[in-house]
Amino acid sequence: MDATTNKVEKVDQMLPIGDLVLLGIQHIAAMCAGAMAVPIILGNILGLDSVQINHLVSASFMMAGLGTLIQTLGIKNFIGSRLPMVEGVSFAGVGALSAIGLTYSSTDPLTGLQIMFGATLVSGLFCFLMAPVFGKLLKFFPPLVSGTVVTCMGLSLIPVAIRWAGGVPGTPSFGNFQNISLALITLIIIVVIQKLSKGFLGNIAILIGIVLGTLIAIFMGVADFSSVATADFVNINTPLKYGIKFDITAILSLFLVQLVIMTDATGNQLNLSNICGVDEKDAKRLAAGLRGHGLSSMLAGIFNTFPHSLFGQNVGIAAITGVASRFVGTAAGVILLLISFFPKVTAVFTSIPSPVLGGAGIIMFGIVAANGIKRLGEVNYVGNKNLMIVATSIGVALIPIAVPEFFKFFPAWGKILFQSAVTLGCLTVLILNVVFNELGKKK
Repeated sequence: MDATTNKVEKVDQMLPIGDLVLLGIQHIAAMCAGAMAVPIILGNILGLDSVQINHLVSASFMMAGLGTLIQTLGIKNFIGSRLPMVEGVSFAGVGALSAIGLTYSSTDPLTGLQIMFGATLVSGLFCFLMAPVFGKLLKFFPPLVSGTVVTCMGLSLIPVAIRWAGGVPGTPSFGNFQNISLALITLIIIVVIQKLSKGFLGNIAILIGIVLGTLIAIFMGVADFSSVATADFVNINTPLKYGIKFDITAILSLFLVQLVIMTDATGNQLNLSNICGVDEKDAKRLAAGLRGHGLSSMLAGIFNTFPHSLFGQNVGIAAITGVASRFVGTAAGVILLLISFFPKVTAVFTSIPSPVLGGAGIIMFGIVAANGIKRLGEVNYVGNKNLMIVATSIGVALIPIAVPEFFKFFPAWGKILFQSAVTLGCLTVLILNVVFNELGKKK
């Protein structure tokens, strides 16, 4: 048996149950904050009540668990990467989905939610069908494009964190000293943990910061966990609970999002394959992983949540622990699935005070932008127009962030398309990259 075979076998190695549970919890700790952030952001944009937001978080955990099982166990080597991959709701879709929410929140929030789910389902089908041919499109998503898009993604999320840091917008307490102090304390805790710790603790610094920030909020008397007492003990996430509707503009905007997700997922899967000693040039495994993302997003639209992708921080956990067994991911998926059945558990997450989430969010979303800037650092800016492309794309993407009412006279389809910083930035950088770098290029 050669060295390569040995390494591949490590991916399929079944560890003792106790080890699987502990390692699975470790993976959940690294992705937990991100998994609940997206449904909370979108629920607040739509003006949903705490019960509805709690349900969206439960649905997010359920599909994170199911998506992770699809990836780690696989379906006949055709769907799923069969790597220790942890799925979750992707931040990439927040901008486009927020634009949908902002378009409909003033009239009928549930219509906005239904259109989000419809676009999620169809975009998942798009990802599934595009999986085997996506490699041919990767040339249109070099670091210049992907770095710009991810930077725009982070920049669009940071204002959300700042609003959280102030408390609840529109209330007399918004922006008071107590809220800002609590956000600052949470932020400082995370920074200190990052400074003093190495390895795993650094990876869960945001989670630790949220936990400690919430405990401090309880002592300050600003935490309200009354929804935990009123939440059901057990609940099943029924398909199409809020209904589903299809809007062509919303669907097309999520097609762009899926291209970004697939680009990011490809890079993360290649990295994870290398960590696990699996042939990173295995096109069939890569396509199966992308089909897994697509199927997860299709199911997400049916089960009341949003587009999925591989969580990059869990690739970091695999690198730190050196554990290559895909069944660690399976254990994480089972635990996430179990959590989703208990609304009181998810009610704890949704009851975390906004300033605590704001302090953590400034770092969490800032990291998204920083990752984009890191990719842009790989770009050559000498003897070409790449600097102009980046500048123009980010400048255009900042329009709905800096002046949200800029497109207020646009029709509904225009608002969905142009009120998303990610969609605007993605379209701009894609077009400019083709015009300046691809047209006339010798093949």
